Formats: sequence, C-alpha cells, structure tokens
Amino acid sequence: MKLLHWTRRFSRRGFLARGVAAVAAVATRGGRVVAETAAPGNLTAEEVRTLRKFTRDLFPHDRLHDSFYERAVKPLLEEAANDGATRQVLVLGVGRLNQWAHQLASKAYADVEDEEKRVAIVKRIEVDQSASAEFFHKVYSTTIVSLYNQPEVWPLFGYEGPSSAKGGYLHRGFNDLNWL
Repeated sequence: MKLLHWTRRFSRRGFLARGVAAVAAVATRGGRVVAETAAPGNLTAEEVRTLRKFTRDLFPHDRLHDSFYERAVKPLLEEAANDGATRQVLVLGVGRLNQWAHQLASKAYADVEDEEKRVAIVKRIEVDQSASAEFFHKVYSTTIVSLYNQPEVWPLFGYEGPSSAKGGYLHRGFNDLNWL
C-alpha cells in the first residue's frame, strides 16, 4: 500500500500564498464582482406565474395551495438570479411554453384553462430534443425536491415525517403485515 504524503503537496505557505492571491484578485476587481452576479436579474412576474403553473401541471395535486408551488419554484428563481445560464434556460423554456400555448389555444400558457391542452404542451416539451428539454429537466429535477420536501405538505399526503426522532420504524409498524 502506497502512502500519500499530502503534507508535501499542501503546505501552509502554499495555502496562504494562494489565499492572498485570491483575495488580491477579488480586491482588484472591486465592485464589478457584485455587478456581474447581479447582472442576470430576476424573472418577470409573468415568467414566474408561468413557471408556477408549469410546476403545478408537472405535479398536479388539487389539495395543495398555490403557496406550496410558489415555494417549490423559489430555488429556481434564486439560481436564475445568480446564474445567467440558468436564467436563459428558464426564459427560453417559458417562451417555448407560451409559443406552443399560442399555437394550441391562442393564449399564454398560464392563461390556458383547459388542463388537457396544458398537459399536451407539457408532454410536447418533455420529449422535445431542443433547449426546451433542458428547461423541462431543470424545472422537474429542482421542483420535485423543493415541493415534496416541505414539512407542511407531508400531512396532506398522510406522511408523518421522519421516524428517526421517534425511535425508527422497527417498533412503529415495520412488521405489521395484517394482510399476509
């Protein structure tokens, strides 16, 4: 077995030198660091409304209030505010949703009342092989976690929450198989 001598690769002097160089680089850029991270901006209210409606169509639950979907979309909005590439994916995806909604129903996606038409648009964007597929996967993978990871949602689905604080499932119904 070969032992790695990490102390030879990472020295205190090297760490401090690289740290000072990084601080100096940030200091010379000054206020431009803040300006560049704030440059992408936020999505418009209409784009947010479309994202919320799209998320509701991805995970349709009649018993969930819109506030749960607003919280589910929030991580996407925060990421878009900090990352121009994410913002561009979201804006282009929302534009594609609206384009297909106008073709199908002559309305913006968020204004289409007919659920079957919206589902047809969701299915179309899901199988599309262009940039809208990246939009679909980005929204789906982010909002599935942020929607179902809200403790306020759990009782609405009959989930009691994690069992580890209550001693685990072993003594709380793990072996209760009445139907066998």
